[in-house]
Amino acid sequence: MHDTGNTPGQHTPNGGRLRVLWVYLQTAMRSPKAARIAGLTVLRGLAAVGSLISVAAIVRLFPVDAAGEFFVFLAAAQFVAGAALGPLLMLAIRFGSVHKADGDREALGRLILFGAAAIALLAGIVWLAHPLASDLSGMALGEAWVFAVVAALSGAMIFLGGLARVNGKVIAAIVPENVLRPAGLAIAALALWFAGLAVFPALSAAYGAVLLAVCAVLAAMGPWRAARFTRSGLAAYRPYFKAYGPLLAYGLVSTALSTFDILVVSHAVAVEAVPAYKAALQYATLLTTGVIFANLIYGPQIAIAHQRGDLPALQRLARSSSRLALGFYALAFAPLLTGPWLFELAFGAVGREAWLLALILCAGRFVNAWFGSVTNLANLTGRTTLVALMQGAGVVILLLLGPVLAAQFGSTGVAIASTLALTGWVVATSLILQRSLKLKMGPI
Repeated sequence: MHDTGNTPGQHTPNGGRLRVLWVYLQTAMRSPKAARIAGLTVLRGLAAVGSLISVAAIVRLFPVDAAGEFFVFLAAAQFVAGAALGPLLMLAIRFGSVHKADGDREALGRLILFGAAAIALLAGIVWLAHPLASDLSGMALGEAWVFAVVAALSGAMIFLGGLARVNGKVIAAIVPENVLRPAGLAIAALALWFAGLAVFPALSAAYGAVLLAVCAVLAAMGPWRAARFTRSGLAAYRPYFKAYGPLLAYGLVSTALSTFDILVVSHAVAVEAVPAYKAALQYATLLTTGVIFANLIYGPQIAIAHQRGDLPALQRLARSSSRLALGFYALAFAPLLTGPWLFELAFGAVGREAWLLALILCAGRFVNAWFGSVTNLANLTGRTTLVALMQGAGVVILLLLGPVLAAQFGSTGVAIASTLALTGWVVATSLILQRSLKLKMGPI
């Protein structure tokens, strides 16, 4: 006899339960908020897979030294752009949204001019400092003008993406940067390989062209009609300068954490070791997709619960974000358990080494997934400075341990240092949040 359990009342057959669940999901997805979250989730997933495919294309099609030089060039450009111009995203969203809602066309125009001036200034500084930076670092940074253009366009992509969100293109703004950019890079790598130009200078210049196309698409989404460009004194730009400083410190440490390990591998091991490490790092990044989803879904609810002082709701949201992040982590980690053959299929000769490095790097991502929306919870409860300090400590750990362990264990040592850096700042931040917010971080 079929056991329906000990719960009193009417029981629904399994098929009926599935139909009820399906009807519930259909009803939920009809709401604009749910549809928006679903769209963001799909696009973020495509972005993560697209980035992995672009890395695989470069690793498979280009010589190991050319691929390594490009990934070093890319990491250095992303660090410069993210550290110096990353705050433009928050400025665009924070001030641009208010200016547009208030109908203050002159203020919106000043914000756009401020961002354009910051991008142009960075391009000039990078171009002038490029020879000195190349000599001191000993890294392959390509031609000065190419590096300056790529760094400036990377910053412009950040700023234009923020302006597109101000103009209501929240989901559409994700497509150029996170989907078209990796797809364009993969196509460019394939085209150069067919043309017999699988060399670092050609790929770096082609990436600049891809960024230019991405910026053009984002520019078409901007709130240009809502802005008016007029001459103003420096006093009118004071709010932007004042907000830029704290955001600059946070952008510096967060960007350093995501790029410095590539630079350490290049400097302390060899540029030929970079492709395997980059492949492993890109796969490990895929495992943090669940944390991004948790931030998208639970972010507004966390802010509201904190504002109302609703501790039970805040605890429930913290636990839910951890469970969601761990669920996605488990799905993405499962292919690693099948052995190195998938990595060898995707990345060729460096596949086995990339698989071993991925196992180490994914250990740190497990801790990140376990504690869930740590960064989001800290930022939304007014503790951004805490995150910046903890991430800064993580950067110090990486820079101190990375070269030392690399001398003994090669790229594996850098992966261990990176994992310790990530685990250290996440655990420290979580413990402090637990004490200050009186929460229990984690899924249980």
